[in-house]
Amino acid sequence: MRKQTKIYNHNGLAGCVSQRRSQKFKVLVGIYHAVQAGLEDDPTCIWMTVCEDHGTLVGHQTLTLAKSHAGFPDMWCEDCRNAKEGKSL
Repeated sequence: MRKQTKIYNHNGLAGCVSQRRSQKFKVLVGIYHAVQAGLEDDPTCIWMTVCEDHGTLVGHQTLTLAKSHAGFPDMWCEDCRNAKEGKSL
């Protein structure tokens, strides 16, 4: 028997597990179930961390890993990294 997948819809967004504002960068970062959100259908990339302000996303195999990236958008979002370094786009 296959385990039923939990349905995520935080803030009414399909597949959204959670959203929070990065204290350091002041951008909104979301954690998503990739398939439920329509972001990805690759079975090795089940979870997504998304910089909502810049539209950048990064995929992960575990929810724990996705959550661990939420506090550091400058590590995977080029726009956040540029802002940190004082570069304009």
